[in-house]
Amino acid sequence: EVDEAVGKINDFVRTVHRNLEFSVDEETGRTVVTVVNGETGEVVRQIPPEEVLAVAENLEDLRGVLFRGQA
Repeated sequence: EVDEAVGKINDFVRTVHRNLEFSVDEETGRTVVTVVNGETGEVVRQIPPEEVLAVAENLEDLRGVLFRGQA
């Protein structure tokens, strides 16, 4: 059953011409999944979005400032 489900998912992904790319954001260390149009190379979606990564990075910077201020 699992093999059949995986096969169906793979068939679907091939038909919509989408590729998934996994990476780690260097600034935050968070895992990023990018959905790319297989024909054009255009980024369709990124999870988490760039804005969320920027907020996470800024929060880390702020936390560092707060802890330095307490020392």
